[in-house]
Amino acid sequence: MSRKLALALAMGLGGLWSTSAAATTAADAASEEAASADPSAYSTTIAVSATAAQDVQPANGGGWEFAVTPYLWMSGTKADINTPQGEEIEVDSSFIDILGDLKFAFMGAFEARNGRFVILNDLMYLSMGTSADGSIGPVPLEAEADMKLLSTTSLLGYRVVDEGPMFLDLMAGARITTVKVDLELSGPLQTFERDSKKTSVGPVIASRARFPLSDRWGVAVYGDLGGFGVGADLSWQLLGTVQYDISDHWRVSAGWRHFSAKQDKNDFEVDIDLDGPIIGFSYRF
Repeated sequence: MSRKLALALAMGLGGLWSTSAAATTAADAASEEAASADPSAYSTTIAVSATAAQDVQPANGGGWEFAVTPYLWMSGTKADINTPQGEEIEVDSSFIDILGDLKFAFMGAFEARNGRFVILNDLMYLSMGTSADGSIGPVPLEAEADMKLLSTTSLLGYRVVDEGPMFLDLMAGARITTVKVDLELSGPLQTFERDSKKTSVGPVIASRARFPLSDRWGVAVYGDLGGFGVGADLSWQLLGTVQYDISDHWRVSAGWRHFSAKQDKNDFEVDIDLDGPIIGFSYRF
């Protein structure tokens, strides 16, 4: 490198450093002058800069969000049972009736979300014993029915509309449904028993949407259809709730839910419907 080029480069760098230092000195002087005129001005400048830096960070850190929702479903139960021997049994119990007949119940839902991807799982187990009426042809029957229902629905979905508190999810997955029925039938001349148990696994398509009413209030709707196809055991459900955010982590929901499942095993047909009000508490983390 020639002496003239080295000298020019050194002078250029020196000028750049001098300009930068002068600008820095001027900025410091302006800040000190503003602070002397108004002590809050300097702190306000820092606060605005810090806020701007925070705005570039992801709202949730780009990670997973979870929610656990135990719920109480105060449903009545209706069931039509047809045996291969021709007996027809009809169960019709309100929620008040079920409280006396209920042996055990567990219900809950789990949700995970990362960005627009959603995972949802719902588990419901119900065990009850109840009295029912039936017939075989023109002959009336009295029945004692012991019924167990287990349903678990697992879904994977995508949030096609994501506008904060308003969203629309489209999901698909599978549902496992087990229905077990034990009958003790009493006729004019004899008492006899019938029983059936079947577990079915079928595909499910579902959708879910939420619409805000205010900062804390919202309305949510959910629906699914499972087991569609030739020879498949059908199941479907609808759920609508009004939601209130108690805090950033807790939410309470109340509404109405209907669930229907139909199974057929060796001409032992069970068509069961659960319908009634529902209330749940969600913890989000």
